[in-house]
Amino acid sequence: MRRIPSRIAILTDFGTDDNYNGVMEGVIKKINPEVQTIYISGNVKNFNIYAGAYLLYTSFKYFPRDTIFLVVIDPGVGTTRRPIIIKTKNYIFIGPDNGVLYPAAANDGIEKVIEINNNKLYLSKNISNTFHGRDIFAVAAALISIGVEIDIFGQQISHEEIIKIKFDYNISERRICGKILYIDHFGNVATSIPANIIINNRIKYNQIITFTINNRIKYNARVVKTFGYGNENELILYSNGYFFVEIGINKGSAKDKLNVKEGDEICLEDYTQVDFSHSI
Repeated sequence: MRRIPSRIAILTDFGTDDNYNGVMEGVIKKINPEVQTIYISGNVKNFNIYAGAYLLYTSFKYFPRDTIFLVVIDPGVGTTRRPIIIKTKNYIFIGPDNGVLYPAAANDGIEKVIEINNNKLYLSKNISNTFHGRDIFAVAAALISIGVEIDIFGQQISHEEIIKIKFDYNISERRICGKILYIDHFGNVATSIPANIIINNRIKYNQIITFTINNRIKYNARVVKTFGYGNENELILYSNGYFFVEIGINKGSAKDKLNVKEGDEICLEDYTQVDFSHSI
């Protein structure tokens, strides 16, 4: 017997001041009063697809198999961007085709992608051009949670057609470059660079790493185990809770010191003659 999902995990940039999250959850509960809803976050940074993709990627593995992930970070709502359902090896992801779903879905293994275009399964005949979270995505999540098959929602499309955000990094001799994926409310700056490339038997704690943001000013950061080993106003480099390289300041904001944002390029350089090309 096919297992019917019993929980919906929600990730949005709607914030806490307005009623959008509550209305969307109301739509879900009206269709399936028994489903469990869990918020990964209802307050992702506005329009920030990189931040949403990072939060989803670093969260999904901690949820039980068959969880439905309902993701509405959707600055292209009402345009030609497609609403999609992605079925992976263990989960279902629902949201806009803007890249926000891709890193998590690809990591779990994409099995099928459906474009949601069966308007008989929208909330009503007259849907809003600005609130697809309520009228399309929440309805799809709720219907799937009561056993509706995803093929009913529209046509299958190739996973090669969907928009992709990739947590890429590039390695060359004594240099590794990646993207800033997320800045938390403490001002810690998470990158796309896996920590095990930097912090290993070649690069030790207390070693100094030089880095640049968008090939501009150079900064120095000391490699540490955790925040408490950082000095006042000192940039530190460490493995964050999800095992990415992160730049922070003990009891301070690296974001403010570096003046960075998600999507910026960061390049790490080592001036103690460590060859990054042999660090993997």
